[in-house]
Amino acid sequence: MKKILIIFIDLFILVGCNPTKWNDRFFTLENENFSDFKGYSITYRNGIYLISNANVEKDDKRIFVKKGLMGKIKNIKDVNNNFITKSDSDIKSLEKLLDKFDRLDIANLSVDDFQNIQFVFFSDKCSYTFLRLSDKNSLKDINKTYFEKYKNDWYLYKQCSVK
Repeated sequence: MKKILIIFIDLFILVGCNPTKWNDRFFTLENENFSDFKGYSITYRNGIYLISNANVEKDDKRIFVKKGLMGKIKNIKDVNNNFITKSDSDIKSLEKLLDKFDRLDIANLSVDDFQNIQFVFFSDKCSYTFLRLSDKNSLKDINKTYFEKYKNDWYLYKQCSVK
């Protein structure tokens, strides 16, 4: 009986520790409604959100947002590391947007005004960048010809570490 219990525990641990395959993660995101993110580019790295205008190549108005333990915004800074003050309603809207972003469990999301959608996540020492083009654009139009067709109107660019 003890051996059977150990086998069940080992099996449970093995199944529970099996990393989610990257394509399974994509399938959970492919039909997501990204309309709330229109015009935004959000990147999460080391506890800080970088938020910028998705329609501008070099956005000098991008902001850096840090959330506290309870998910509330702790501070907002500009590119020069100066604190920015926002109204309570702007803070609540930003918190709501970042909460939606967090639920997606991705590293980056960008949705431009044409509804081109790009998101990035990491899995198995690789970064996976998915792009869905609007009817108004081609890969050439947005200088992303290195992407390869993945599924329907989705494209993929995959980079893996050598180690």
